[in-house]
Amino acid sequence: MRALGGRLGGAAAALALAALMASGCGPSAEESAERAEAAAAQAKAASERAQAKAALAKEEAADAQRRADHAVQLFEAATAEFNDAANRLDKYRREQEEQDDDQDQ
Repeated sequence: MRALGGRLGGAAAALALAALMASGCGPSAEESAERAEAAAAQAKAASERAQAKAALAKEEAADAQRRADHAVQLFEAATAEFNDAANRLDKYRREQEEQDDDQDQ
């Protein structure tokens, strides 16, 4: 993002130079330079806003990733509990069948 600000500043300087070179039939060189400086300031402000938005988006993405990781952990814990319950139920069923078989003999 900082490189973008540098490029925008360079573009503004190029605009100022072009304005100075073409000042023969237009506004004075001073007015053109002032306009170029204003454009450069606006570009810098836009670059800073873009950097702030990018930083916020990066923070939000990291937060979303943390929440997704937590959801995965919860799902894995729930899966483990379900499997444990299924194993206990299966063990109970086998024990009941063994008792039934013992009673039948």
